[in-house]
Amino acid sequence: LWINYLVQKIKRKRGKIDMSNLNRTKLNHKKIGVVFGTFAPLHLGHQQTIYKAAAENDGVVVIVSGYKGDRGDKIGLNLEKRFRLLRETFQDESDIRIQYIDETNIPKYPDGWSVWTKLLEEKTYSYIDDESSKDFTVYVGEEEYKDKLNEFLPSNWKVIISNRKNIPISATEIRENPIKHWNYISRTFRAHFTKKVLVVGSASTGKSTLVRRLARSFGAPFSEEYARTYEEEFNIDDNELRVQDYFHFIQGQFDANRNELKSPSNQGLVIFDTDAIVTRVYSELYLEKDEQEKLEPFFQEMIKKEEFDLILVIPPITKYVDDGFRAMEWEDSRFDFHNSLLRQLKEFGFEDKIVLLDDNDEDGGYYKRYIQSIKEINKLDKEISVPILF
Repeated sequence: LWINYLVQKIKRKRGKIDMSNLNRTKLNHKKIGVVFGTFAPLHLGHQQTIYKAAAENDGVVVIVSGYKGDRGDKIGLNLEKRFRLLRETFQDESDIRIQYIDETNIPKYPDGWSVWTKLLEEKTYSYIDDESSKDFTVYVGEEEYKDKLNEFLPSNWKVIISNRKNIPISATEIRENPIKHWNYISRTFRAHFTKKVLVVGSASTGKSTLVRRLARSFGAPFSEEYARTYEEEFNIDDNELRVQDYFHFIQGQFDANRNELKSPSNQGLVIFDTDAIVTRVYSELYLEKDEQEKLEPFFQEMIKKEEFDLILVIPPITKYVDDGFRAMEWEDSRFDFHNSLLRQLKEFGFEDKIVLLDDNDEDGGYYKRYIQSIKEINKLDKEISVPILF
């Protein structure tokens, strides 16, 4: 069932993707530009150099280089991740190809230029037919690079200095303070630096309201609970849910959260309403064991992809309201849900991210939870903090 679900989802997605450029086909042009770098992260200066190369040549090969433990790896942007993000960035550019050089087993800079240059040639030629008939131009930002490359590259390669002074930013500055330099970061790389806040709790705790109001307070995008959208769209309630519905919940919520991360309105903070762990708790409580086991591989795969900087947990202390879709008999299991949720968050390694919101719903309990949430989000980064008026 799980495999069939994935196959059908892939088929649906393929109908929406332009398959004309998957950064795989050969570049059969005369003039080829080559741009290389660590790209940790890709920023506007890099992008302008790449587009300059595209304007001055018939095709461009962009090569990301790095090694295990490099400056990108140290912040969670390893070589493979950077390579994949670059492919995503330029997936709609028909004359730009992406390659990578793994420097792990070669001498580190400034040594090993002859070995590295040979790899540069090989990676570039992987997208070229009959390289001897082509003219190659490498765009670099340092005079030393130009001298070394000219020493080792063939005669049909030339090296030019690309002036990046008009873009007053460096990847180092971005790594040190990404939110401050947010507008310089390529959009596909922004998700990595985004502060991700998850709000969870059992049904009827005011979770969705809190998510919406926090997001508006910070001017941040937010996701909505996909399960609720799904039940409304198909006009089913909690008691009618089957295992196939949970498959949709898992993928649907993951996609909803990811879409907000990629939103143009993302300025460094995104707030999520629910995740796969919440759905897993529901499945364990309300599905038969054999049905839950069918879902487990999917849960494990999705939860591995989840990253949160803060998890706000609302205890089940509010009145349980009948909204037309909730199973009212589930009210008695709210504390079971809450305890299982805390256990599973810890089980998947999120214990140090959890903040339990005020467990008293009297004397303005909701507003206290709202203010407490703002204070906790303010701790994530001074660049995204907002003042509290009262």
